[in-house]
Amino acid sequence: MLLRSLLLSLTIISANQVFSQEEKKVADDYSRSAITVKMLDYKTGKHRQQLEQVFVNLPVPAKFDNNNLTDKVIETKLAEGAARKAKIAAIKKHLEQEKAANHIIAKWFNRQENGRMNMEIIHKRGLYNAVDSDVKKAEASKRGKAMLMDMGMKLLGKSYIVVIDYAKIRNHKELDIDDRHGWRTPINVLLFKVKYNSDVQAKLFDEMWIYSDDDPETVKAKREKFNNHTFKVEYVMTTSNPTPVQRMQYNSDTQLGKLLPQKSDEELFKELVAKGHERAFFLLEKSHEDFRVKMPLYDDRPLQSKIGKKEGLKVDQRYFVYEYEYNQKTEKAEPNRKGVVRAKNVVDNREVASGESPTSRFYQISGGRLQKGMLLQQKSDWGIGVQGRFGIGNMGGGGIKATLNTARYVGIPQLKIYGYLAVDAKTYEVPDKYLTGTDPVEYDFGFLRLGGGLSKGFYFARMFSIEPFLGIAYETASHSYLTYEDHTLYSKNITDVDDAIDFNVLMFDIGADLGIHVTYWMKLIAGVEYHQVGDIIDSDGDVYALDDPDGDPVNYADFFIDREGITYNVGLYIEF
Repeated sequence: MLLRSLLLSLTIISANQVFSQEEKKVADDYSRSAITVKMLDYKTGKHRQQLEQVFVNLPVPAKFDNNNLTDKVIETKLAEGAARKAKIAAIKKHLEQEKAANHIIAKWFNRQENGRMNMEIIHKRGLYNAVDSDVKKAEASKRGKAMLMDMGMKLLGKSYIVVIDYAKIRNHKELDIDDRHGWRTPINVLLFKVKYNSDVQAKLFDEMWIYSDDDPETVKAKREKFNNHTFKVEYVMTTSNPTPVQRMQYNSDTQLGKLLPQKSDEELFKELVAKGHERAFFLLEKSHEDFRVKMPLYDDRPLQSKIGKKEGLKVDQRYFVYEYEYNQKTEKAEPNRKGVVRAKNVVDNREVASGESPTSRFYQISGGRLQKGMLLQQKSDWGIGVQGRFGIGNMGGGGIKATLNTARYVGIPQLKIYGYLAVDAKTYEVPDKYLTGTDPVEYDFGFLRLGGGLSKGFYFARMFSIEPFLGIAYETASHSYLTYEDHTLYSKNITDVDDAIDFNVLMFDIGADLGIHVTYWMKLIAGVEYHQVGDIIDSDGDVYALDDPDGDPVNYADFFIDREGITYNVGLYIEF
């Protein structure tokens, strides 16, 4: 009995220290959260059974301890489109009816069928959660490894239940989309937490924990006490994806669909569910402190930190770097952002820390000189960039360029897919050999150019970047007065001499953008690109010939004299 009382007292004291620290929300403290993932199901709604079949097989991300329960579906009487308050109430009612918090606490304490609990899982997770600094502190302590094991107790207070709401799944037919096939759904994430604090823990250890010296009647009473008691959950927050998540593919009879292997609707549905699952955790990382990794900068030449796959690190994941400075007004040490970095490579550190864990490399994109010991905090971004730009040269005009950073998927820093749209208006004197008249004539043309390709960014000197790119573009030239009978070009697709015609061309683009960072999310751009054009084609893709079907094809830059070559661009780039 004395041993039991001593254990209980030490546990309560430890818990009080842990939870009092948590209540203060110490910004530089990071521990793994434990996750139970469920999906919200509706009484009415389409494709719910298919959704459940895919969802139940999705794993918990390696960044979190797995607290998944057998039942991963929250069944409700709600209809699609229910209000947020109704969803929260229905979910909370379901979780308490199934005693989800009881099952989660039982999982933490490795509770057996006979009601006995132990610290095996808590100690194991405490060891796995420890970082090198914890190991070194433990080595200097008399308790040693036992100190690391006991650290698992503070993890129990971070037991979250993530409910993913695939709010309204619809396929292409239901969305009246003809040129693509696949699926689309809004994604909402409702976050709950097991209410576990020092008072709950005291009640658990005092009234429900079975000790070795308990007699059979006490054992039975404590077992029934746990089974009959309902531990509580609390609502934390709701976050939503700003746009519906979709997995769609252009049909095989479209120009884009011909370029890629076709996937079945079933394959696209599985990808949609997995994408929504991944996006849910991304949204939580952006919205809730406990889901963001925080770790000291281990070295500054080069930038390194002991963050890796264990913490879910991905290439180009963004981290803010803080230094704590004393504020005389508040008389507290407060974080001051000193720079922004991204992960350059990711080490596999999925093992118990030994004091000599490997480090991942980072590169800086903004801020001043960083020093080891400063705090890195995860601040994930969407990987999307938008650039407004103006071109000067033979192919000038204004336009917009959008980029998607693929690094998190392919593991190559700053490897981007880009697409752009440019418009231009210019007067050209068309050579007389292309006209039915005897003299050259000037025409006003409007140009619309659509392009895309791949780019690869490189950062240097903290605030500069250079981004070479290679792509392909399609330009069309339109006009108000030039008709088929006005020129000597032949196209089998135009039969009426009064038809207005358009001139189109495929071209290759190659170039580079130099960026000067105003801040981590905005930079000034100065770039140069070279356009290599081909022959003029009509709107069906057939080449225009000179005079007759057997005539020579006409080069775009011969008809529009010198419309190719170098263009200089200036612009403003925003990344979010």
